Amino acid sequence: NANDDDDDSSNKNEKHEKKVVNAENFIFQSSNFFSSHAKEQQNDASSNFHSSNMATFLKSGPLPSMKRLKNWKHPNSPMVLVITLSARRSVELMKQLSTLRLPIAKLFAKHMNIDDQVQLLSGGVGKKGLISGDGGGGKGKGNSPHKCYGIGVGTPGRLLALLNHGKNESSYGGALRLNHTELIVIDCHEDSKGFNVCTMKDTSKELMDFMKEGVVPELSERAGNMKLALF
Repeated sequence: NANDDDDDSSNKNEKHEKKVVNAENFIFQSSNFFSSHAKEQQNDASSNFHSSNMATFLKSGPLPSMKRLKNWKHPNSPMVLVITLSARRSVELMKQLSTLRLPIAKLFAKHMNIDDQVQLLSGGVGKKGLISGDGGGGKGKGNSPHKCYGIGVGTPGRLLALLNHGKNESSYGGALRLNHTELIVIDCHEDSKGFNVCTMKDTSKELMDFMKEGVVPELSERAGNMKLALF
């Protein structure tokens, strides 16, 4: 129930400092990653899995539950978090995701300041009245002043900033929390020079810091309840 969720979230945040220290010695296992092999064994038409469209990719296997995604009820912690190379790439992926007809949190710097993003993650509205970044896909409930975003798309630097925003003032963690997040998608799209989010100098360190401070602690604490996927 809701109280159990709150208690569980609180307990995880109380262990935050301990988890960051343990992240130093964390070793990634194959079980931490979504694998297409199981999907291929169940579906002979597995060729559709290797898609260049993010929405198709998610629906082909990595997404744990579309029903749960559509009814996501956890503020500050999107069910699916997509990490991209740049704001431009983020916008491109949001357009692909618009076919899901779900609100998407814009978690990159272009056209949106961090205070607005802090408010939208908590279910409120920003100074500009921004309540969703649905890529054109939000409807109906998109007009509500209170919303939980099942999908977030962002760049490592802004995600790291949101992860740490207000952390020292709150016992529950920063503006962005991963205590309920179920899927982290690392977008491996390469730019014109052949760099991706993992290899570009401007993003690689911030990505590694985000993984160390945010993702690895949750993978360690919630084995089996959070997966990584490479797109």
